[in-house]
This record gives sequence, C-alpha cells and structure tokens, in this order.
Amino acid sequence: MRFRNRLSIMLVILAVVPLAAASLLASSLVRRDETTQVDGNLQAGVSGAFGTYQGQLYKTRTKAATFASSKPVQRALAGRGDPQAAAASIAPPWTAQLERRGKVIGGKAPAGPAWKAEVPVGAHSAVVVWLPITDSLLVTLSRGYPQTPGVELAAVAGGRAFASTSGITGPVTGLTSSSVGNASVGGHDVRAQAVTLPTSKGGPVLLASTYPSAAIDNAVDSRLLRLLAPLIVAALIVTALALFAAGRISQALTDLSGRAVSLLRPGTPPPAGDELDELGAVIDHMSTELTTRVDELEAERGRVKETLQRYGETLAATHRLDALVAAVLDTAVQATRARGGRLMLYDGDTGQATEQARIGSALGSRTDLPMVVSAGAGLEGLALAEMAPRSADQPRAVLTAPIVREDTLLGLVTVVDPEGGRFARGDFETLAGLAVQAGVAIENARLHAVVEQQAVTDALTGLANRRQFYEVLGREFERAQRFGHELGLIMLDIDDFKQVNDTLGHLAGDVVLHEVAAALQDMIREIDVAARYGGEEFAVLLPQTGREGAASLAERLRIAIAERDIVFAGAPIEGITASFGVSAGPEDGMGQLDLVASADAALYRAKRQGKNDVVVV
Repeated sequence: MRFRNRLSIMLVILAVVPLAAASLLASSLVRRDETTQVDGNLQAGVSGAFGTYQGQLYKTRTKAATFASSKPVQRALAGRGDPQAAAASIAPPWTAQLERRGKVIGGKAPAGPAWKAEVPVGAHSAVVVWLPITDSLLVTLSRGYPQTPGVELAAVAGGRAFASTSGITGPVTGLTSSSVGNASVGGHDVRAQAVTLPTSKGGPVLLASTYPSAAIDNAVDSRLLRLLAPLIVAALIVTALALFAAGRISQALTDLSGRAVSLLRPGTPPPAGDELDELGAVIDHMSTELTTRVDELEAERGRVKETLQRYGETLAATHRLDALVAAVLDTAVQATRARGGRLMLYDGDTGQATEQARIGSALGSRTDLPMVVSAGAGLEGLALAEMAPRSADQPRAVLTAPIVREDTLLGLVTVVDPEGGRFARGDFETLAGLAVQAGVAIENARLHAVVEQQAVTDALTGLANRRQFYEVLGREFERAQRFGHELGLIMLDIDDFKQVNDTLGHLAGDVVLHEVAAALQDMIREIDVAARYGGEEFAVLLPQTGREGAASLAERLRIAIAERDIVFAGAPIEGITASFGVSAGPEDGMGQLDLVASADAALYRAKRQGKNDVVVV
C-alpha cells in the first residue's frame, strides 16, 4: 500500500476515533447529569411535600380544637343536637367523629389511610378530626413548594399507589424510602424518592415524588442529538480534509515530524522509529493528556456542582440565620479550595462588621482577621466600603467578597490559604456568586424571623397572642402529664374596663392594657408565659407551679395592678383593678381546655363577688 494511502487512513483514524470517544463520553455525562438533576428535583419535591404535610397536620390539630369548641358540636355532645349533622358540618378535606363514653355517636372514620387529631371534651366525650390521604391532599402538598414540571406525588400503602397527582395508581415495585431509585408505579417506569408519612390508620404510607423514566430518556436523546450532530459534521469535514491533505503532508512529513517532536514536554524522551512512528507517538501522548485533562475538569465540575447543589438546598430549606451562616461559609471554603475562612454580618448603624463564624486555618488568626472590622479599615474593610471583592497574597492569601442584597450591605465572607498557594480568577467569580445567593437567603431569614415573631405576639401589649398561648399550653400540658409536674393557670380581667373607654377614650384604654401587660411581665418568671387572651382579658401559664403557688402570684399581681401608677395625657387614671381566677392541673380526666374553663369560671366568680379579688378552684 502506498504511503499516501496509509497516511490518509491514519489521519482519518486519528480524526474519527477521538470524536467517537468524545461522543461516548458525552453520552455518559449527559445521562448522569440529567439523572442527577432529576434526583435533585425529586429530593426537593418530596422534602417540600413532607414539610407541607406536617403543616397540614398542624392545621388538623388546630381545626380539631376549633371544631370541638363550636356550638353545634358542644350541643350534640351534650345530647341537645344531632351528632350526625354536627359531624358532617366540618369543612373538607377533613372528616369528623363525635364520641361519647368511647362510642361513636356521629360521623365516621375515612375508608383509606388518614391521620387524626383527637380533642377530649369534658370527662366522657371526645371529638376526632381526620385528615384523609387522597388525591386532593396530594395536590395541596404539591402546591406547598416550587414544583418542577414532570415531578408528581403518589401515596403508597401495601405495595399499591392509592392516590396521586398524576391520576396513575396501581401496583408499586422498587420503591424505597432510603434513596432515589428506579421504580414502577401502576405499570409506569419512574425515577422516585419516598418518605414515610405519619398516619393514624392505614399505615405505613409512603409519600413518593416521581418522574417518568421515559422523560429522562427523551431529554438525554434530545441533548445527545444536539451534541452529536456537530461532532458528525466535524468528523466528515476532518475526513475530507485529511484525504485532500494527504498528498501534501507526505511531502512535508519530515518537517512535520520534527515539529511534532518539539511539542513534547521538556524531558520527555523522543519516540523511536521513522517519521510516522514519531508522529503517531506524539499524537498518542497528546491524546492521553487531553483525556486526562477532560477527566480532571469533569471531576472538578462535579465537585463544584455537588457543592453548589448542597448549598442551594441548604439555603432554601432553612430560615435559621446560624445554619445559613455555617452553610455559606463551609460552601465558600470548599468551592474555592481554601483551607479556612470566616463570615461576618454588617451593622449599618455602627458601620462595622462582626464575626459570626470561622473555620479551618482561619481559627486563631486574630491579628490579620480581627473579630470586628470597620468599613474602610484593612482589606476586608475596603471590600465593605467598596462593596466589591478584594484579595491579597501577603502575609497570606486572602479573598473576601461582600454580601449585598439590592444595594444593601449585609455582611462579608472571607476565605484564606488556598491549596495552590494563590486564588485563581475563577475563585473571585465563584465567591461573588455564593455571596449573592447568601444575601438573598440572609435577608429572607431576617424577614422570616420578624414575621414569625409578629404572628405569635399581640401588637399592643407585646405579650403572646391567643394562638401562641394555646400552642404553649398544649406543649406544657403534655409535659406535665408525662413527667408528673403541676401546671398552674391564672386568668384575669380588668374591672370596669368599658367605663375607661367610655369616659376617657380608647387611647386611654390602650394605655391601661399596656400597663397591665407590663405589670405581668415584671412579676413572672422566664419559663412562665403571659398572653393577651382577648379584649381586656389576660392569661398567665405557670409550668411546674401548683395551685398554691399560682394563687400567691395572682394575689401579688392583683396588688401590683391596683397600686400601679397609670398616666394618660399627663393625668393619672385612678381605680384600675383586676379580678383573677386560678386553677391547676392536670388531674384525672382533665384536658387542657378543662384547665382553661375552670380558671375562666373562677374569674367570673371573682367578678360576681365584687371584683378586685382572687378565686381559686
């Protein structure tokens, strides 16, 4: 065979084989990337749905308490109303049962899996509110978090999907609650992730987020088509050029071989044989290095992607500022290959940033990384003042980026001591990008804390509101029952409060409410909870306190309110007193609502006995 032909064949092979290898590698990477993305969406979907389900359980408990106290239910339990009609009056998706002396007198439990909340009413009655696990509940769960197209929810019990957002039910195989995996739901192959739902009947129930395997295959095929089409065109072009150039290359082969050898790294021994052997050996060497570099870049890409994915999931899953600070700092150190770092939060009133956390080689470095940094002072101070990343190589490698949200400076993240001795330019962009995401998460956490506090606090008095009072009462009552502790409760009502509003105006009434609340706050312990129960009525919950202790505190509060100086518009408001009702528990057969009812009854006895009095039951 002529040399020209052999050269042509060799050039074609050298052109096509790497392209084929790249195609195979691209196919593998695309499938892995698509599967990883789907797995992340499934994990986020099932976590979000589970969190929304827990919220539904809380709503069910609240619904049960409200439903139990409604007039139709109270009348039915007392034998003065229709229990079936009362049970049927609860709004979907809930169903209800009314029980007296352990027997169901109205309503019935749902047929399928469900969770229940039971509220004792009196000594012998109870109200049970059920939350059935149905298609409509799964739709509600899917709306409680950002939904990725194609991700559906299914509820599985006994190896069958009995409810789903996609309408697909039937036998289920391959589904586990430990990790993402391949499964079959109703004869459809899916990628799935599941968690176990708490239920009261029909369990155990798995909540699964699913994604069609066919959709993954279609996405992979589409991406491969876009990737491989240019490669095929390139292969054809290279082949044509190789055949065309074979004649000319053969004439200049000696020169080409010499130049190829010169491309080898210094110290690499020259290949033996003729020009073709030399050229082939050099190309093989370069191909090996290229493959190694591709693998290294892919490994690095995977590491950064995994780090950023965990970072995004962490920021989205928590509103706790301390957890966000730790996640941002840990991710920043990993993403920039640093050995240490720290994160600071900025106070606009003082113009200073204060350290919140530090890790790795930054520990103990108080000289070049002080606990408090003023804007404009030092490298970090310049980053704060300019709201732009800054770096330095001496006395150590430092890279710092401000955390900014809509032109508002929130803090600073600093990393030190990179593995290579110096930070690369890409590290600037990585750290700045992380800081942007951190700014959004930190601002959201702060807003969440404000909203969360407002949701459980009475705006006028600063005390807990009625909702918060009942949440704490539920926890403390359960704790008292479990550990055998006493739990005291004081209910108080300001005497003749309407007269204050009628004669002095509602602003004066607001001052009286605020001063009474301040008197309560001054005299209770840290573990006690004072709440504005409604209007001019207040409640004080006293954990680990019996009837005598609660009565003693009530008497001291009565005297403190009567003797408190209350001033409105420069003039004193005289004669402000309050009546008190005291109860304690838990006792046999007593529920938390019974504790409130007994204290409330004692309060109104104090009112009837002349007011400004304490009555203990």
